[in-house]
Amino acid sequence: MKTKKNLSVLSVVVWILFIGSCIKAGALTFTFIMTLYNPDGAKNLYEGLNLFELYQTNVNAYKLMMSFIIFLAGYKAYLAFLVIRIFRKLNLKAPFSEAIIQLITQISYSAFAIGILSLLAISYSENIFKKDIPLSNIYDFIGSGAEYLFFGGIIFIIAQVFKRGIEIQTENDLTI
Repeated sequence: MKTKKNLSVLSVVVWILFIGSCIKAGALTFTFIMTLYNPDGAKNLYEGLNLFELYQTNVNAYKLMMSFIIFLAGYKAYLAFLVIRIFRKLNLKAPFSEAIIQLITQISYSAFAIGILSLLAISYSENIFKKDIPLSNIYDFIGSGAEYLFFGGIIFIIAQVFKRGIEIQTENDLTI
């Protein structure tokens, strides 16, 4: 019974994270579109992100950097959505199911993608820094990437353990 309660609390937390991630991705997308018509909006895009000097220097570089930031925010929301789907499909009496394995595998691939995209964004932002264009608190929005690569690896291993669990569960069902 305690497991069900813990899972219910975790489900609520994940829903809150999902809604917050969706709001962040939507706000970034909206402000990005608005800055295409009003460049002064690039001074405070979202939570203090200021890419106004980048916008003035090179509009295409600004668009690419904002694309990185928006895709990362959207991908993180998608990651939370996959976790929500796990909570919906989870059966505590038979937790090892093909649907759960597919979702866990999707989570690992998504985490890898976020990590790689973050590393690309970091590399691109470092090239911008070399041109002496300040990017205020950009790392708060793109992260380091390493944690998501690590997370993706761990989740992939868990997916493989679940896959083996299904094999054992199937063998036991056939034996009985």
